[in-house]
Amino acid sequence: MSIKRYIAFLMLSIISFKVLVVPFVYLDFELHKTYIINHLCENRFKPQLHCDGKCYLAKQLQIVAQEHARSETEKQAETIKKSMSDVFDETFFPVKPIFAITKAIPSQTPYLEHSLSDFCILLFHPPSA
Repeated sequence: MSIKRYIAFLMLSIISFKVLVVPFVYLDFELHKTYIINHLCENRFKPQLHCDGKCYLAKQLQIVAQEHARSETEKQAETIKKSMSDVFDETFFPVKPIFAITKAIPSQTPYLEHSLSDFCILLFHPPSA
């Protein structure tokens, strides 16, 4: 077999393992049912309830669901973070240094000198005569 087939088989097995997590939990429960009933069940000392390890199975399924939800949340957060960084990256909106866009304007007043940006200078200028 070629290397492409090995890679395809590996990818298929990884994807199928992710999909088959819940059936694996059921399979594990069925294979170890007597041990679970005798040692891991919360109601093992109350046989009249006929729990038969269903409480343990419910806990395991809840753990799997929480892990799945957490991983999905992390994936969504990573996707949003990546898209935001792509949109607001400096390559799209280059930032000029502050000192490059400001000019010191000499003042005729005793107040401190202030600086205005080029935009302000272009926007607020006296009318031409």
